[in-house]
Amino acid sequence: MEVTEINLDALELKYERLNVKRGVEERKLLASLGESGQQSPVIVVRGGEAGRYVVIDGHKRVRALKLLKTDVARAVVWEMSEAEALAASYQLTSQGGRNAFEEGWLVAELHRMCKWSFGEIGVRLVRSKSWVCKRLALVEELPEWMAEEVAQGRIGAHAAASYLVPLTRVHSEEGRLLVERIRGLGLTNRQIGLLCASYRSAGRELRRRIAEDPALFLKAGAAAGRDGGLGEKGNRCLKSIELIGNVSLGLRRNLTEALHCEGTEAEKERLSGAWVICQARFGSLAKTASALGLSEGVNNAG
Repeated sequence: MEVTEINLDALELKYERLNVKRGVEERKLLASLGESGQQSPVIVVRGGEAGRYVVIDGHKRVRALKLLKTDVARAVVWEMSEAEALAASYQLTSQGGRNAFEEGWLVAELHRMCKWSFGEIGVRLVRSKSWVCKRLALVEELPEWMAEEVAQGRIGAHAAASYLVPLTRVHSEEGRLLVERIRGLGLTNRQIGLLCASYRSAGRELRRRIAEDPALFLKAGAAAGRDGGLGEKGNRCLKSIELIGNVSLGLRRNLTEALHCEGTEAEKERLSGAWVICQARFGSLAKTASALGLSEGVNNAG
């Protein structure tokens, strides 16, 4: 396709909100553009006014070019609607590392903009209807303030979906305080998962201490692990408990997505049978844990 030069002032970045800002990547891109200039053109469509263009792909490049005080950007103009261009761009970049939230925001935008059905969106994105429903459900349950944290790159997408959203659903205000405390600490997903699991099972006073200084809590936990530690069997139990907790979070989300989107009566009946067995097995495990004193933190939670 023909590459043209467009004045930066004529470019609209209305869809940059569909992408997470990644500081490290943007700094590397800024350095590259400063040294070698713009190598890859951005993708745009014509805007509502003459001489205006809407950026579909290449928001980071445009932001970097503005920081470099460049006047123009090299661009390819697609002659199609904004929605069609967003869908086509996704097909070109679907293997390029978009996270689940970015995909969910795109699905929500296409559904809002065009009123396309879930099936139609799936066709446009070359995805299944089930995939579309899952992505939409993911972003619909995300509180607006946490969506901003994820969009700005302050909280990782995996940690938000797997640990923080379920936590704040139950402990909204205290959970929000915890999120504010951990952003910028550079914690791994495992550390955030450990914090959330500890918070859910803790009593009121321990929850307060975790929320006020999560880094200190993790440091104290690491020290306790080095000093006293668990034996081989204890470590296996710990890993199994963490696994059960993580699987439970994923199952909750998957059940909601599967049955809400396209679940049939036959599927519900089969899942119900499996759930009865699961409840019986987990009930037996819970009784054993309670008898051994492992559930005291839950019982004391206020």
